[in-house]
Amino acid sequence: PYYLTSKAESVRYHPQVILAGRRINNGMGKFIAEQTMKRLSQLARPVNDLKVAVLGLTFKENVPDLRNSKVPDIIQELREYGVQVLVHDPIAESEESVAEYGIHLQQWKDLQNVDGLIIAVAHRAYTEMSLQELLKPLRSQQDGVVIDVKGLLDQAKLSSSLKYWRL
Repeated sequence: PYYLTSKAESVRYHPQVILAGRRINNGMGKFIAEQTMKRLSQLARPVNDLKVAVLGLTFKENVPDLRNSKVPDIIQELREYGVQVLVHDPIAESEESVAEYGIHLQQWKDLQNVDGLIIAVAHRAYTEMSLQELLKPLRSQQDGVVIDVKGLLDQAKLSSSLKYWRL
């Protein structure tokens, strides 16, 4: 969108649709964080006691490129609420995520007892997991918040007591 906008404006065309799409995309991190917080608030736990695991940091599934990813926006918004955020990405380079965003990646085994799970990037490592394995970091697989940004899960297979939302 940035390249198209630049080219269009260079010939004095103002691309409203492209610009509107860019505005929506730029606000997506905040929107997802707000949706997450709405559901976390139903757990009746103090905000500063809440822990959320974010699955995926890269811009695109199965590619290590962090450029243009909106996931850091989600993480930043949640941290501003006071939520402890753990981030896992099987593809991203740990050193790069720290250098670019100050985000320390966690090992899968270290994702434990979280109140919420945000599936932000549909990496093959996540799509190949069983539902039980994917939800394992939750404090309880019967209760908790699952934010499915990529529409990876079949809601019919989830516990009805889970607070589930998909984009």
